[in-house]
Amino acid sequence: MKSFSFLFFVFLTFTSSCKLILNNPSDPTSQDFFLTNVLRAFLLSDPCLNFKTWKKTYGTGTFKTTGSDIITLSNGDYLVSGITREYLVPGSSSGVTNAFAGSSGITLNTFLMRVSHTNGEILWVDYLGDAVSEVVNKPKLRKYSNGDISVAFIVTGASQPAPINAKSGIGVASLFVGRIREDGTRVWYTYLDSASIGDYVVSAMDSSNRLHVFIENIGSYASFVDGPAISNTSLGSGSDSDFIHLSVNENGSMLFQRYFTSAGGDFIFGAEANANGLFITGTTSQGAAGTTHPNNLYQMPFVMKVNEADGTILWYQYLGITAEQNYGSSRFLVQNDSIYVIGPARYTYGSPVEPLVTTDGTIKHFVFTKLNANGSVLWNSFLGNAAEDVLDTSESEPIFLSSSQLLVRMQTSTTTSTFTSSPDFISGNGSGTYQLADVFVNPFTGTFNRFHYSSNLAVPPLERTEVIREVCSGKMVRLNYTKFTTAPPPPAIEATQISIENVSLP
Repeated sequence: MKSFSFLFFVFLTFTSSCKLILNNPSDPTSQDFFLTNVLRAFLLSDPCLNFKTWKKTYGTGTFKTTGSDIITLSNGDYLVSGITREYLVPGSSSGVTNAFAGSSGITLNTFLMRVSHTNGEILWVDYLGDAVSEVVNKPKLRKYSNGDISVAFIVTGASQPAPINAKSGIGVASLFVGRIREDGTRVWYTYLDSASIGDYVVSAMDSSNRLHVFIENIGSYASFVDGPAISNTSLGSGSDSDFIHLSVNENGSMLFQRYFTSAGGDFIFGAEANANGLFITGTTSQGAAGTTHPNNLYQMPFVMKVNEADGTILWYQYLGITAEQNYGSSRFLVQNDSIYVIGPARYTYGSPVEPLVTTDGTIKHFVFTKLNANGSVLWNSFLGNAAEDVLDTSESEPIFLSSSQLLVRMQTSTTTSTFTSSPDFISGNGSGTYQLADVFVNPFTGTFNRFHYSSNLAVPPLERTEVIREVCSGKMVRLNYTKFTTAPPPPAIEATQISIENVSLP
């Protein structure tokens, strides 16, 4: 927007002091040639010039279709990842490289889908193989420095043609890692095999185009057979969960693998990397990776900085207090030299900027925490309702807006549907249960700037937002998830669909 403002200033200055002669715009020595090109640059410099609002659904809602991430491609189109039990293009099982595996309505497939940013039309779909069970913390799409896309998913089923490493068998889980062009064709892809793959996988791309994958490791704690020998030993007891951190270079070769392990259960919910390093968040019930745990009985949340070259821990910070006992999953954002974490809590701790709104230890709140790149906690704030628990795991990934605000979108609560916490301003006209709230947070102080409430769908169905991306100043794309039944899983086949919408900032 700075270039936009500058060009506008130049345009006004020039036109206010000169009489326009617009009869020879092709002559580079003429006044009107200069003005024509200033005006053209002025118009083209607005990143929101061709932004259109729309909303489109994908999947019929009869079977399971959910999304895990959405990113913007070089021309503004969107790439979406997720899982589905049905053809995303009605009547067609085809994909760019591979077709839908199995039978529509029965087999759960992993997919990539490119849609137009102007109207949501599907431009292409590719199917990456049979999917495994879905968890709350879903795998993300990452980008290489040239714009290629990195994917890391857990798949079952048969090996697709011509990978670097073939899949070991049908019906067993493997890690699918691939480098995908914007047109859906594959630069390369590979299967990495272990007999101990669980359900969770997250990844991050560092500044050297190395993909760091953190994948759940359970049961026999077997390492991956397709790369260098693992560099340490699992401390797992057979009944808990470890993770393996493995790194893959831009050509698809594994660089190292290392256990993230303790004598208790270990979980990694998110991984992010930028110029300040590689960071992870999760919970553990013991001192994972050699750290000192504040209480070796309960799952405590942590943030850690990881060495990109070998997976060792550079620093760690545990959050929360032991009175909470077991904490749930969290989401986080790394923005320049700041780290923002959001998760659930009933007990206060630290010196919160925004306090609990009810008796300590009784009602579940969201807690926002900011750390610096050295692991020091800068502030925390609690967001809640005095009468009932917040709906944790309904929140989107936090994003940092061009207006220098944090934004998180979530369902509020089951019945009261608003927060008791007090922002500077409240907007919107939402009504009914399970309202959706856009929560704007001051990232420097931790105070709540604004809550914007909007109505949810009728019950059922219910909608929540998985991912938000700001595509230009004040304009966003949202990846939503709609559930058409109030029954929790099982059954294994849920009636769900996704929607994508272009919207202005509320």
